[in-house]
Amino acid sequence: MKSIRIWVLGLLTALGLGEQASSAAVSRFPWERVPGVRAYDFKPDLLARVETLLEEFRSYGKCTDTVAACLQKNPPSPTAQRLARDVFTLLSKGANRDQAAKWVEMRMRMATTPDVRTFKLDSATPLGNRNAPIVIVEFSDFQCPSCVKAAPVLEELVRRSGGKARLYFKQFPLKTHPDSVTLAKACVASGTLGKYWELCPRLFEVGVKFSEDRLWDLARSVGLDPAKLKDEMQRESVLDRITDDKMEGLKNMISATPSIFINGKELLLPVSLELLQDRLEEELDILAGKV
Repeated sequence: MKSIRIWVLGLLTALGLGEQASSAAVSRFPWERVPGVRAYDFKPDLLARVETLLEEFRSYGKCTDTVAACLQKNPPSPTAQRLARDVFTLLSKGANRDQAAKWVEMRMRMATTPDVRTFKLDSATPLGNRNAPIVIVEFSDFQCPSCVKAAPVLEELVRRSGGKARLYFKQFPLKTHPDSVTLAKACVASGTLGKYWELCPRLFEVGVKFSEDRLWDLARSVGLDPAKLKDEMQRESVLDRITDDKMEGLKNMISATPSIFINGKELLLPVSLELLQDRLEEELDILAGKV
């Protein structure tokens, strides 16, 4: 039996799998405390590089020791668990030490910044539970390519939150996009006609290749009368609302879109559903006093 085990281990090594299969056993790092990481699937040299960084990088929140030390706490620090997973993922995808360090710095700034913004939301219509503890505010432009990509991600985030998040949309049309004001008017006007979240997210489809015919066709598809929508778009109150949103953004030093805030804290890293879900959970932990 022993000879068979030796033969199997030799075969795995010859196939380049031996190091992966034994890596978790070789490492003394508490990878079992990092949800979502299957350390034994990776080679020891990668784990060693990650572990070295986690013994260098500091955590934040209630535990401000190294990430490695905070993982050893009982219970382990949720922040340390997040950072360990992030650093592991980054290095497994080819990131270097400086890139990982910058990511950790941005995560700390997002969670602990004293620069928490407040926005006018009383008259705004949110997507999601009006009483949700996580408030997401996005300043966006319907002809901004990055906004086109971010819009469905934010909607999916709210849908998956189980009533814990609500999303508010702020108009921030850019001068470089000639039809963005017209699209912003259509969005605001649809709210007074009771079709705000039916129309506004789909305006990004029209913004990519704008024409008034496409706008009116879209309006019909969500149950709006194009003539009524056009009349509503001409109202001074609609332009005033857009101006108010834009001025509010400028006062908050916003110069680009999308600009996204989670409980008043600006998102400083590229938009992804995974990151946004994690930030949502992190904010819930902060509200609960866990981190």
